[in-house]
Amino acid sequence: MAALLAPVQAEAASLFNNSIAGSSNFSLFPFWQRVLVDMPVQVDAANQAHGPRSTSAATLTPAVVAAGSTPNCGDERHCIPPEWLSFLAAQTALTRRAQLEAVNKWANAKPYVEDWVNWHVADYWETPGEFIARGGDCEDFAIAKYFSLIRLGFPAEDLRIVVMADSTTHGFHAVLAARLDGTVWLLDNSLSDVVAMDSQPQYSAVYSLNQQDWWMHSNPTVQLTDVTIVAAPIAVDRLRMARN
Repeated sequence: MAALLAPVQAEAASLFNNSIAGSSNFSLFPFWQRVLVDMPVQVDAANQAHGPRSTSAATLTPAVVAAGSTPNCGDERHCIPPEWLSFLAAQTALTRRAQLEAVNKWANAKPYVEDWVNWHVADYWETPGEFIARGGDCEDFAIAKYFSLIRLGFPAEDLRIVVMADSTTHGFHAVLAARLDGTVWLLDNSLSDVVAMDSQPQYSAVYSLNQQDWWMHSNPTVQLTDVTIVAAPIAVDRLRMARN
C-alpha cells in the first residue's frame, strides 16, 4: 500500500508555465505512449484539413462523422465509435466554455470501472473507443475528454492530462486541465461541474502531459510499508489511482 507524504502544491498558473521544462520523449510513460500510438487514425480522421495538432469544429460535419467512424468496432482499442463523433458534431455550435461542460458531463456519465475488472491488470490507459465500450477509471475519463476537446478544435498546448496528488485520499488522481480565457479549468470525473483548478486546493500536480510533451511538477515522497522513496516519473505512471 502506498501513501503520499507532503506533496508540493502547484498553482494553476504554473501548470501551463512555459518555464517548466518539458520533454517530447514519452518513453518514461509507456501507457500514454501506447495510447498515442493507437490514436492517430482516430485523430487524423477529423484533422485532415488542419494537421495533427488541432481540429476545426467546422470539420465535424455529418459527412465527416460518417467517414470517420469505424463500422466494425470489434477492435475496441482502434475503434472510432459513431456515437462519439455524433455527440461531438452536436456540440460544434456551442461556446468553448459550454463545450467544456458538455464533454465533461458526457464522459462523467460513463461507468467508473477499475482496471482490475476491465483488464485484469493493476493499471491500463484506454483509448476513447475502449472507454466508451467498457467505462474506465480516472485517467481513462481524462483521456476521453482530452481527445474529445482536440476533435472540437482545442489546441493541444491548452490541454493537459494531469496526475494529481490528492491530500484528502493520500493517493493519486488523474484529471483533465484546460486553459481557457485566462483560467485553468478542471474536468474531473469526481466532480459534476467544470471548476477552476484554484478552487480545488486538495490537488497538487505531480506531472502533466499532452500529445506534444510531458512536464514534471513535483517529485512526491511515497511511503511503501516502512520505506520512504521519492517517486520517479516511471513509478508515478504505474501507481494505481486511488480516487474515483
